[in-house]
Amino acid sequence: MKRSLLLVLVLVISISIVLSFSLAGCKTAAVEEAPAEEVSEEVGGTLSILCFQGYAEDDWVKPFEEKYNCKVEITYAGTVEEHFTKTKAAPDQYNIISNDSGRVQMYYDAGLIQAIDVSKLENYSKVGEYFRKHPYAEMEEGKKFHVPITWGDQDFIVNTDAVGDKLEAYLTDVGDGKQTLSYEVMKAPEFEGLVTMFDEATNVTNMSAISAGYTPPFTLDEDGYAAMIEELTAWAENCRTFTAGFDSEKSILTGEDAYISITGNNAIEAMALVEEGMGDKFTHFLPTEGTICWIDGWVITKPTEGASLDLALKYIDYMIGDEGQTKLAELVGFGIVNAAGSGGYTDVGKERVWWYSGSIDDFPVPLYVMVTEEDPERRVDTWNEIKAGLGF
Repeated sequence: MKRSLLLVLVLVISISIVLSFSLAGCKTAAVEEAPAEEVSEEVGGTLSILCFQGYAEDDWVKPFEEKYNCKVEITYAGTVEEHFTKTKAAPDQYNIISNDSGRVQMYYDAGLIQAIDVSKLENYSKVGEYFRKHPYAEMEEGKKFHVPITWGDQDFIVNTDAVGDKLEAYLTDVGDGKQTLSYEVMKAPEFEGLVTMFDEATNVTNMSAISAGYTPPFTLDEDGYAAMIEELTAWAENCRTFTAGFDSEKSILTGEDAYISITGNNAIEAMALVEEGMGDKFTHFLPTEGTICWIDGWVITKPTEGASLDLALKYIDYMIGDEGQTKLAELVGFGIVNAAGSGGYTDVGKERVWWYSGSIDDFPVPLYVMVTEEDPERRVDTWNEIKAGLGF
């Protein structure tokens, strides 16, 4: 709160009134500038976050800590499975977890999360209707267990400098000079040993089911499951290796250990490759047959209460607000849920992962919002068995 406003309040009310403006029991930076007798009581707190890289950046975490006189503890995890394993092992160690739409039900069934009172989120009404009204987050009638902050798809990053002349048979024009790439490249003999994909059962089982012609890919019958296994095994047989998160994928691509990658890090990989002066070697393609859409956001663990719960709500509220969404668009580059943040997209993002700067309603290939599969544990076991059978 500005000093001038404080003086007006003091004159109007009484010079003897002490302004107490506490957010989660923490003082704001503006109050720190006020005379000592007007500073509100300092009540610290801790917010413990388990998340993917990109969702707890210094650009907003440091100001958050200063504003609320609190400490933010951050633990990173590279896959949705790792997030769940860590949370299940020690739910009291974390307050908010970055989680995608396909895993909310699993956390709920395991008794790990609590309902989020969205009435306490001033910016919730700014979240697009598509995301607010999608049923994935409503585990109980009228209660939300997940608040979205960003969305994205799984697609291809290709070293077109190396293999672009071999792609023609697998490309489809979608207008405005844009093309999509067929999943057939993942098992094409000419690309044996030149492809890779990320080591995450959730995504690769769903994408291979789409490729096998079973959509939506989240509720497979036995015939669909068998077709998914056959397709995924063919992909894995063609892979040179598998990636395990952002750094792993970037290393494999820049080291030319593989030329075609199914990625879950498209936007941040695009920016990183450009920063390293290698962006022009790579092209990003959506899968022609369609892809899955993750809606990332926050869940709050069941043990979270008191000051930590208040901080959790304020952190979530910041990330769906105009400033938070602008920073996400700029620094992470995935799709955002509040259109007011669209000005944050960089020229790199708008050129290379062009679909994110538009509306999700205009997505150019079939898009399937992730929900919990028919048997998530079976899917993990299946993927592990495929890898083990190939010596990975």
